[in-house]
Amino acid sequence: MPGGAALHRTVGRVVARQTEGVLQQLQEFADAVRALLHDLVVAVHDPSTHLHVDLLSQVDAVVERLAAYERSPLGAGDMAAMAELNRRLERLEAAEARRALRPWYRSDSFEEEFRGAREELVERYRGLARRLEGCAPVLDVGCGRGEFLQLLRELGIEATGVERDTDAAAAARAGGAKVEEGDGLDVLARLPDGSLGGLVLIQVVEHLTGQELLELVLLARDKIRSRGRIVVETVNPQSLYVFAHSFHLDPSHTAVVHPAYLSFLFREAGFAQVEVEWRSPPPEDEVLEDVPGNGELEKHLNANLARLNQLLFAPQDYALVVTR
Repeated sequence: MPGGAALHRTVGRVVARQTEGVLQQLQEFADAVRALLHDLVVAVHDPSTHLHVDLLSQVDAVVERLAAYERSPLGAGDMAAMAELNRRLERLEAAEARRALRPWYRSDSFEEEFRGAREELVERYRGLARRLEGCAPVLDVGCGRGEFLQLLRELGIEATGVERDTDAAAAARAGGAKVEEGDGLDVLARLPDGSLGGLVLIQVVEHLTGQELLELVLLARDKIRSRGRIVVETVNPQSLYVFAHSFHLDPSHTAVVHPAYLSFLFREAGFAQVEVEWRSPPPEDEVLEDVPGNGELEKHLNANLARLNQLLFAPQDYALVVTR
């Protein structure tokens, strides 16, 4: 979702502001030309009318108006500004293309290696999928191979997905899911307001820039009907274990999002309820063990170990279930 699409949205807003004056001038000129052409057509088809001095003077006036605009500081400045904007846009797009991640490996191989087999993910998300019962239709943004869509289908919940990665989208379709290939924010923005009952964002927000996240929350507010739900899962920055393991395994991750901040965004956007669920605890054999014994020293050490475990080995993920 991040990257090129966000760049185009930002540049589009800048260009719109810069070109408003130019477009107004061009519209006025086009109106004048249209009126002149109408007069010419009438004159040509009317045998009693000849191209006389008055009509020719109208042509001269329009031509002079265009020439005057091109000579004016406003016209010259607008044209120069447009040319400079185009050059800058080309440079930005070239730089974005160079920075864009274009893996030569297959995304389904990556998912299998580092997230788990499809069957494992289906079982992992079964409980979250049930939170969307009664919330059709559902849009799964960044649906990957379609594990969550499979669960929704099993529950009889109408759902579609959107996925940027071609291989992942193909894998989801092969599993029977309806998936559109594209940018999730763009697809969401095109939907009519209030047209969704549910939205799924599984391991998505850590791929977004800060501004994209803000846009996503507002889009979700607009597109989801009253009492609809959003299911979000992302990595938990309160667990240092995450940074030594899952987060940096994926080169497309942009930033972690604190659960308190994400909850704040949804509440500020007007959502009625935000529930937090902690998920994916680290393996038990990696957690620090208590010191045996019942003495004061052992109790003190174990209390400190518990605090250290909470910092180092808190759950790797958290989910938000947000009700509109």
